[in-house]
Order: sequence, then C-alpha cells, then structure tokens
Amino acid sequence: MDLLQSVSFLLVLLYPGRVTSDSDVVRVRRGELTVLHCWADPGDTLLQVTWKLHLYNSSCVISYKIEENDTETSYSSCSTRMRSDNLSLSISDTDVTDEGTYTCIVINDKRTFSTDKSLQVLAPPSTFLRLTSDGSAECGATGGNPPAEISWIPHSHDINTTVLGEPDRTWSVISTFSSGTINETSVTCVVSHPTFVNPWTGDIRLRGYGLRLDNILRLIIIVIVTILIAGVLYVKLKQQEQKIPGEQINEES
Repeated sequence: MDLLQSVSFLLVLLYPGRVTSDSDVVRVRRGELTVLHCWADPGDTLLQVTWKLHLYNSSCVISYKIEENDTETSYSSCSTRMRSDNLSLSISDTDVTDEGTYTCIVINDKRTFSTDKSLQVLAPPSTFLRLTSDGSAECGATGGNPPAEISWIPHSHDINTTVLGEPDRTWSVISTFSSGTINETSVTCVVSHPTFVNPWTGDIRLRGYGLRLDNILRLIIIVIVTILIAGVLYVKLKQQEQKIPGEQINEES
C-alpha cells in the first residue's frame, strides 16, 4: 500500500494531467450541519483521502487512510466538530469561523483527484433603528455574515455608513442619516441580507426636524424681514408726525 501511495504522489509531480480537479461553493446557515463531499471515481481502488482546510486565521489537515482490512483517521489542528467518513467531511454546529477553502485529495491506484470546496456560512444580522442625540436617524445590522446592505428612503447625500468586523468574524453595519439636509419629517431604513426572504424596513420620525439648519435660516430671514418692515413703518409714522404741526400753522395763517 505504501508503495502504491508513493507511486501515486510521483505521478502527480511528473504528470500533472493525471490529476483531476473540481471546484464548488457550498453555502450553509450558522448552526446547521455541513456535509462536504469529495468526488472520486467509485470504480477505482481508494487508498487515502486527505482534507486540507485553509481558514481565516488557521489551517488543519484531516487524513483518512485505508489499509488492508483497516482504516485510520488522523486530525491535525482541526476542530472537534469535524469528522471525516470515507469521501465526506461533516461539520456539526457550523460557525462563521469555519468559512474557508476545503481541499479534498483522493488517492487511488491510478490517479489523484483534487476537489476544492469554498464554504460560506450565512449568519442573519440583528437590526435596529433609533435616533441619535442630535436628532439624526441611525440604522444598524449587527452580527451578520456577509455584511448587510443598508439604504434609505428618501435618498440623501448626507449619509454615513460604517462596516465593522467583529471578533467572531461577523459584521456590523451602522448607517446614519443626518436630519439637517432634508425637509422630511420621517425616513425609512431598508436592510437587505442573503438570509432575509424580504428586506427589513423600519420607519422613524425625525425629532430634530424643527431645529434643522434650513428651518433656522428661514426663521432668521422671517425675523429680519419683519424687523425691516417694522422699521419702515416706524420711519413713515415719524415723518407723518413731523408734518402735522406745519400743516396746523398754515391753517391758522
């Protein structure tokens, strides 16, 4: 058996065309059971199956070796939630930290097969919509994977969106809609995510609407115009009062 394995590896180096590869993308939800299948020709004699895991900040190797009337599985730096069974790799309670590329290498007495599986773990985010201390609207989607997308109705050029990576490899997206640039009394936040059947929406009334800059400017203009009108009326009234004594003197003459 060892001789056959050595010959198989040698064939891989000397004749790359003898290596058959396949790739696939697997998407699962966080917390579910994941089963990755490694492709191989069932008519061949299976000698060894090796899974190489390339994760975000770690890697591990699972080797499933078939001897005469016996099998041996070895794990190197792998999670205890992972189990290899013949041509399959199962991951219980799948987490976002399990995301990465899983390479399966199958060796038989004729050739070596290589299969790449890209595992993507979907985590639904928690959403919120609230007012900040200055009266702006703040919408957020936390703990999601991949990052959620946030949009606003109506659209504004004064929107600030921040995407933060969390220690557990999920994402938090915070979007702030400034209340100082529109004349609307309320806005709507729309959150889209692959785990949502329909986008999440939330409406909120802008508490700072009456104190926004445009309204303050209008108020200042109104006050100035009122003062000017009052001043003009006051001047005209004074002029009329000054003319009245002169008219009375002319009448007496």
